[in-house]
Amino acid sequence: MNKYLLFICLAACIWLSAGATMAQTATHDDMYVKYNAYYENLGKWLDESKSDLGGRTLSKIKSDAALLMADEATDLPVAILSNNTQLLNEEMIFSERKKAVLIIGKLSSSDPRNPKSKSFDLVGTAFAISADGTCVTNFHVLKNIIRPDAEEGKKDSVYFIITNDKKVYFINKVMAFSKNNDLAVFKVDMHGDKLHPIPFGKPANIGASVYCISHPLGHFYSFSKGIVARNASIDPATLGAAYDKNGHAPIRMEITADYAIGSSGGPILDRYGNLIGVVISTTPISYTGKDGMGNDISFIQMMVKETAPVKALTELLKIKPRLSSL
Repeated sequence: MNKYLLFICLAACIWLSAGATMAQTATHDDMYVKYNAYYENLGKWLDESKSDLGGRTLSKIKSDAALLMADEATDLPVAILSNNTQLLNEEMIFSERKKAVLIIGKLSSSDPRNPKSKSFDLVGTAFAISADGTCVTNFHVLKNIIRPDAEEGKKDSVYFIITNDKKVYFINKVMAFSKNNDLAVFKVDMHGDKLHPIPFGKPANIGASVYCISHPLGHFYSFSKGIVARNASIDPATLGAAYDKNGHAPIRMEITADYAIGSSGGPILDRYGNLIGVVISTTPISYTGKDGMGNDISFIQMMVKETAPVKALTELLKIKPRLSSL
């Protein structure tokens, strides 16, 4: 395991207590969560939950995902929540929507000769769009399921989500994906439990306020604020080998809210707590030149934060929203 994955695994153990609230009457214990209190429990939860997989090993999920085509026109049975029309203050946006935000992890045998030896890595962020287990993340987060390379294809392990209320569920199906807009829709077996889906909003204009909830490098459930900086169609050439000529046109919503590695797949929200985008990546803009002594210098001047706008997700779903109320 490389240093980054080791750090993330250790950080996994310090993810938050979902019982804590951000209400104005929060107590000291509510506000200052003891994240490391769950370190020993995470491995136990994974062991206890593994029996719930129902035979859906990664090899089976991969074989099913291999039959999917990018941006295919399948009618997905997803009941999208109608827009929330009540303006929320920033504390309420976080306290209400953090329940929908998930951690994605991968559980595998740490020693092929000993199936009982297990290790886990955390690979990104996701969020629920239906109560019965339909979720969204990035294509690149689940690429090793959807389009694995030759070496990854030989491995067998399972992917899981961790909810804000400390429950573990395993991914049992990839439902759709878009390479061009870096999106993946997947399903987890809820065993009768319910997730807390995020209602879909409308495409956001430049200057609109935006909010992000994600897990940057183990800083679980980080909340940031910004604005829409730019809406753009992307030149396919900039995607290189990642571009699929048969897929939808790549579009992006660039924002100023902070996020970082580990945030991939996190939701971008509007002032009503509606979904308006999905975290994809960051791209640094650097200055390269020479100083007064003629020495080469280089430094980052700006970080462009690219997200998939909600329009890209609704186009991927290709359904007439069957609206349900909050």
